[in-house]
Amino acid sequence: MQLHNDHQSHHRRTGGAPLHSGAPDASGPAVPSGPAVHETPTAGAGAAVVGRERVLEEVLQSLAGTAQGAGCVLVGESGIGKTAVMQHALRHLGDETFVVQVRGSEFAGRTPFGALTFLLSDLDPELSNHPVMILRGLTELIKERANGRPVLLAVDNAEELDEFSAMVLTQMVLNRSAGMLVAFRDFSSAPGEFTGLWRDGILARVDLEPLTVLEGAAYLGSLLGGKVSRAAAAAIHGYAGGNPQLLSLASSDFQDSGRLRMHNGSWVLAPGEDIRGGRVASAVLNSLNGLSAAQTQLLQLLSMAGSLPLPVVLAQLDSAELDELQEHGTVALDIRPVPDVRISSPVLVRSLRSGLGPARQRRLFEELAPFLNTVEGFVLDDVLLARWLEAIGEVPPAQLAVRAARRATAAGNPDSAVAVLSAAFNTQEENAGAVVELARARTEQGEYGAALGILSRYRGSEAAPDAGDRIRLLLAECRVLCIEATGLRDPRSAAAPAEPARMRHTELFSQVEDEITALGKTPGIDIVELRRDLILARAECHSAHGRFLDNATYLASEEVETAAADLEFRILRSAWLCEAWGMTSRQDDAVELAAQMERLLPGAGLSAGTYARVAGKLLHTYLITGELHACERLLDSAAATGMEGTYTELGQGLLHAFAGRPEPALAALLPAVGQLAVGGPAAFLPLAAAAAAYCHAMDGRLDEALQYLQIQRGAADGGPWTVRRGARHFAALAEAALGTETGSRRFASLAAQDHKRSAYAYELLARLTAMRLGDEDSLDEVLSVAASLQGDFAALCESYAKGLGNADAQLLLRASEMAGNSGHQLLAREISEHALGIASGAGDRATVRFIHRSRRATGPETAAEAADEILGALTARERSIARKAAAGTSNKKIAEELGISVRTVEGHLYQVYSKLHVGSRRELARTIAEQAGAKK
Repeated sequence: MQLHNDHQSHHRRTGGAPLHSGAPDASGPAVPSGPAVHETPTAGAGAAVVGRERVLEEVLQSLAGTAQGAGCVLVGESGIGKTAVMQHALRHLGDETFVVQVRGSEFAGRTPFGALTFLLSDLDPELSNHPVMILRGLTELIKERANGRPVLLAVDNAEELDEFSAMVLTQMVLNRSAGMLVAFRDFSSAPGEFTGLWRDGILARVDLEPLTVLEGAAYLGSLLGGKVSRAAAAAIHGYAGGNPQLLSLASSDFQDSGRLRMHNGSWVLAPGEDIRGGRVASAVLNSLNGLSAAQTQLLQLLSMAGSLPLPVVLAQLDSAELDELQEHGTVALDIRPVPDVRISSPVLVRSLRSGLGPARQRRLFEELAPFLNTVEGFVLDDVLLARWLEAIGEVPPAQLAVRAARRATAAGNPDSAVAVLSAAFNTQEENAGAVVELARARTEQGEYGAALGILSRYRGSEAAPDAGDRIRLLLAECRVLCIEATGLRDPRSAAAPAEPARMRHTELFSQVEDEITALGKTPGIDIVELRRDLILARAECHSAHGRFLDNATYLASEEVETAAADLEFRILRSAWLCEAWGMTSRQDDAVELAAQMERLLPGAGLSAGTYARVAGKLLHTYLITGELHACERLLDSAAATGMEGTYTELGQGLLHAFAGRPEPALAALLPAVGQLAVGGPAAFLPLAAAAAAYCHAMDGRLDEALQYLQIQRGAADGGPWTVRRGARHFAALAEAALGTETGSRRFASLAAQDHKRSAYAYELLARLTAMRLGDEDSLDEVLSVAASLQGDFAALCESYAKGLGNADAQLLLRASEMAGNSGHQLLAREISEHALGIASGAGDRATVRFIHRSRRATGPETAAEAADEILGALTARERSIARKAAAGTSNKKIAEELGISVRTVEGHLYQVYSKLHVGSRRELARTIAEQAGAKK
């Protein structure tokens, strides 16, 4: 973000004061304000700069091992963290480098050699009369003080240097008397001496870009002291951009407004209205104080209109003043048939808009009104125009309000849709289109009762919608009734829908089908669009209720005209089909189609809501087919294209949990649980909490596992079938890891239910888990289900079951390799343990040695991790008991500490001895110790 890079910038007006004062690690320790210039031997290396680790590493690589006369130039806007990176880099260099720190300032820049005054005072007065003599004298002085150490010139705020100081410093680099680390806000306007050093390859250039949402989350966490949910980080990042200084101010704005609060150890985003004004807006608007009145008015117009055609802009502003704004990066020109001008920074847009009251907004609208619909290419965005009219007390035209509401809801902004419709209509019952869009917006808000009430009141009115609107009304009602039929209810409604009414939406779907067929080719009604809406609504309904075989059949049989331009419909239809195929028996086809859709996503121009829906379906497809590397790729791509927030965070947590990586899983799941508890959507809370419970149990944190199981059990059990089924899967895993004796039976029961609804992918997963928990009867079931499915995961499960059934160590090793290659780390380790046990029992020393060599080549390096590795095949309760028993604790004492019976302890120890192939506590202790010792 360019705050404003001219000589009136906030940084300059404060006389060189640090832009990060009071902010933690992304900015690092504050540098004294004012034109301070000093030399220091550097201290020991400090902590890494939060969010700037890669940049710091790049800078250090540029400085490491370089001869005198080389170095690095840091480039980045005000507040981006250049001073912080510089100071951390200097601390990393240590006392072996002699550092001369020079800090430019507006005051010192007015005087020749002003930045070097502190050194000039130590020179012989006879040497201070000519630049060449000064250069020679300073070079000798610094060389003497360095006492044989290499010299580094650390120059901050270099754009403030006077020309003589710039000449002396760059000449010292050119004559190889010193290296240089120099920082600029705008390198394009740097003195020629510095740009020459860069062009000649003497100085490497490192640009500091704004922090990403993920980097911003880490920075905010260091600032606030605790994990920050991705939803909170994304909201603050959207409010302030990736500038660390503004992120620091934004965190205070969000706390003051109540939008950011601590919940269960994580900072989460609370529901609430948008923040107006605040510290960020003040800081950004202060940077515009040097602008002319005409420039300021243009920026205000652009903040309200989004963009303006160049002819309209030139009617407001002299071209020279526009060029000045463009040179400073404040505005940008989009080349189109009629070029458009827009503000470069979304943060500046929001800040400007927040400072405009209704009266000023009205004057700006009146200023722009003569150009509307008269200048070629000048059409305001529907949402912006409707909200602008609403803000100045005007009633948006009905058609504009309906279009704006539709776009706002599709973009994931249902609050704006409700506001626009409320401003446009005293009662939406007079307009069928408004009723449809308001019902959709309320549904997206989770206010299902309100959505049904809106539709019911319209149906009871005297309104007579045309056939197309009638079908859209029915489809809106179908969607709400479908959601409620899954058990997910409006929290404002105390009563659940009556049982006979729960599946009423299926009758409505049939009614819609009949009415569309009856329309034929009625003039004035887009039958193709209505049929597409029906197809997507029914596909969503089938998925929500777990009817995947029905969905696969339905989507494959429905033929509809699909224009090349209607890419969104094709992607959505394919996303539902991917899931249906992946859940039934066409896993290879599902993965292939998912990869095709994934490649289309970046350039498809989908709305935020549609993108999230499609990405969620593709992610689920990859998970259930065992394609974990594809999951990682999709999540990285989604984050890179702006799909940040709770869904991405939850997806990453579930991926790591599914792969058996508890630590990174919990890093994502814990803030996600807090965010879901405070801000929703409620349907995902049981899933996130159950996965967190399982990961805690895997790590042996039993109390925490029980705590999150309680959260899972206490949450509402509603929402899409896949979400509810995922929650039951992880909850059963957590309970099994805690030592409950019903684990394998629980998964056998889940598998039977999955089979009835043709959810064969989940059936295979459940059968496999029951087999892993010791259910010998599940072995044949795994073979049977895996043989009927496609894909690498099914082949892996089949090899695992055959290897166990035939006691074939070699086949198990191949299965372990397949699991490891596909990202299933815990499963790979467990299969390897079985192979080791079979090989040991058969006296196959060659295979035993091979397994141990493989583990040493790829295994953990610390003794603690090595002990964890050998215990990896055990449940969390078994690991806890094994450690205590190996330490010499008696069965009775273990039972007392864990609150279980002595008989239960004995049963767990029997399982431990069997899995680790030992016969006593002494052997158990020796086995763990030997494994740990081998890794030291």
